[in-house]
Amino acid sequence: MPQLVKKRRSGWAVLAAGAMVASLLAAGAAPAAALDEDSKPNAAAATSACVGDATTDQMFDDVSEGHAFRGDINCLAYYGVTIGYGDGTFKPNDDVSRMEMVLFMERAAAVAGADAEDVVGDFADTGSDPVHRGDMALLIARLLAAATTKESTPNVTNNADGTFAVSGVADKDWDYFADSRRSQNRVHDSAASALYELGVAKGTGMGYFSPASTVSRGAMAAFITRALAHTTARPEGVTIQSDGPGEVVVSVRDANFHPVANAVVDVFSVSDARIDEAFNEDGSCNGPRLRGEGGDGSPCEIGALDAVTGLSGDYDPGTIEGVQPGGRTVFAWTGDSGDKVEDGAEGLASISLTETAPQTADSAKVTTDPGIKPGDDMGVDRVAFGTTVTVTIQLVGGDDDADAVPPDAGSSYSVSIRSDSMTNQASDDLASDPAAVTGGSTVETKTVTVDASGKGTFEITAADPDPNDGDDDAAATVDYVTVTYTVTGGTDGTDAVDDAISHTTSGAQTIRFSDAAPEVRGASVTPSVKYLSAPTSGSASNVATVKVFDQYGNGVRGHRVVLTSDSNTSTFPVARRTDSSGTVRIGYSKTGTGVVEQLTANTHADTPVPIPGGTAMFYWVATPTAAGDVSAAGLRVADVEKNIVVIGGSTSEAPQLLVYDDNDQFVIGTANSTMADFEAELAKKDTVKVANTVAAAGYDPTDASVVARFTLTVSS
Repeated sequence: MPQLVKKRRSGWAVLAAGAMVASLLAAGAAPAAALDEDSKPNAAAATSACVGDATTDQMFDDVSEGHAFRGDINCLAYYGVTIGYGDGTFKPNDDVSRMEMVLFMERAAAVAGADAEDVVGDFADTGSDPVHRGDMALLIARLLAAATTKESTPNVTNNADGTFAVSGVADKDWDYFADSRRSQNRVHDSAASALYELGVAKGTGMGYFSPASTVSRGAMAAFITRALAHTTARPEGVTIQSDGPGEVVVSVRDANFHPVANAVVDVFSVSDARIDEAFNEDGSCNGPRLRGEGGDGSPCEIGALDAVTGLSGDYDPGTIEGVQPGGRTVFAWTGDSGDKVEDGAEGLASISLTETAPQTADSAKVTTDPGIKPGDDMGVDRVAFGTTVTVTIQLVGGDDDADAVPPDAGSSYSVSIRSDSMTNQASDDLASDPAAVTGGSTVETKTVTVDASGKGTFEITAADPDPNDGDDDAAATVDYVTVTYTVTGGTDGTDAVDDAISHTTSGAQTIRFSDAAPEVRGASVTPSVKYLSAPTSGSASNVATVKVFDQYGNGVRGHRVVLTSDSNTSTFPVARRTDSSGTVRIGYSKTGTGVVEQLTANTHADTPVPIPGGTAMFYWVATPTAAGDVSAAGLRVADVEKNIVVIGGSTSEAPQLLVYDDNDQFVIGTANSTMADFEAELAKKDTVKVANTVAAAGYDPTDASVVARFTLTVSS
């Protein structure tokens, strides 16, 4: 008989560890690299806790079909981590209080098979004060440390000093949020980094985490559900997911969402081209069209040759052979010996797989971390002396410049680095290029060979050529070092890629190290979600986080910011000051119909002055009210996790939110496509822009069973 497996506890003494590390500072953290636009999590979950029944709508009145966190909120409610409020609402834009966070984490621990005391033991000073992102990250990291074991992939653990580690992620590959590293102690900082590596935390933009900012209930739902993906939490019964190209994992869970060991699992598959022939009219299986997986020779019947789940409650049948570009559907179910499928696919877990292959390299992209871009509108174009800049050479290929693997013969590049020092200057203006170099020049050359993943790195740093000039009479003068590097193709079999090198900017790359006094240079505006439903009556609320930073990319504390919009139907509060990380979270209200809205961060004054770079587009969406064709319109948002696209709209017209599913038809350009290929095209980094359009023929917003035809047109 199947048996319930109770997860082994971590036994971490939360109170003792908290006391031990309270005074540790972030400055001593392990070697790592600050996040930039090309950083990627090293240990993201291959599967999700939000599948099957966990995707069922929980019917919260204030969580619309178009809400960005709708799926996460429904998933959290399915697992019983939240029950919402007694009036049928969830209040997704409200801040999470400390008391609520404790309740959420206790319930999440029960679902994940962890001890709640290990998670919230020293955090039980409950109250109505809002929890901040830094504390939330710490609690979620504790949850994962308590819920994962040596058998988990990956396993989250604690070092001797209380900091977090993720199995399989080496120190050299460990990424961190710049503002977290500066403002939090080592334990909190490592928690934020661990959640990034696990794909749980995505930050607030520009490589920042904003640890001092509050957390909305909707965002909190996303954090917790992403964390549950790394635990054994899966919906009750049988679910199946893909955990790699041509790979699936089958999970069996009890009513408490805990693993069921020794459950007999029958797995079989059929080509998507013959999916309609998989079952006979009476609901029985059409044996000749089906193939047993994992060594099972009798698909559609629970028998002695079927596999059983392990202690994890999971079963991996191995690589599914014959997965073609057209797709292959894999079914899984459990039952008692002798049971047979009698009602077709009804009640069976299934997934359609499509063929994928490593991208072949045709060029190389060179980026810097931190992302120094002279002349960029964002204004981050300096580096403080002593900072280490990591330069990455990444092979890319295909239309979307996806990361690529090297040729069989390997790939290497030649690097030349020239450093020119200047002392006691009136400014470090990048536009000036003095004829005389007062501090000397050096030139260094090296060869960088990319690894099997197509990546190679080298480092650049500079020391202050006159560190004592602050004591001079001319205290306002500055020192700087201009470092210029070039990357050119090398030898060793690089013919395929050595002549096509691109950079974040064209030509040789310049990095300016400086000791000039910090000044406000730019800002970022990050709405908490990409879109919301426009209010049908009354008003709706939205929240955006503004980050004000100096020329070094550091947050500017105490800067007064006012948020404005090009829409006259949004109402904003008076000026707010940034916190210690340079961040301020600003809520506002919207009335009237849907619009495309540009949010702008301004330095507060009698006449607000926009801060360079401080803009973001936001979409107050509407859904079609009647069945019919939806004309092609510019693509604004693609949310493939929720099967949503947002198209069209203007400052006076609402963008339209469309929902698709695997019952619909898909076209890319003029060619018929699968839903998987349609979503793969949407996921490409350059696809989501108004120059590309989406149309939906025969779309019915009230009946998902109606087959609509979605056409994506990508501009050349």
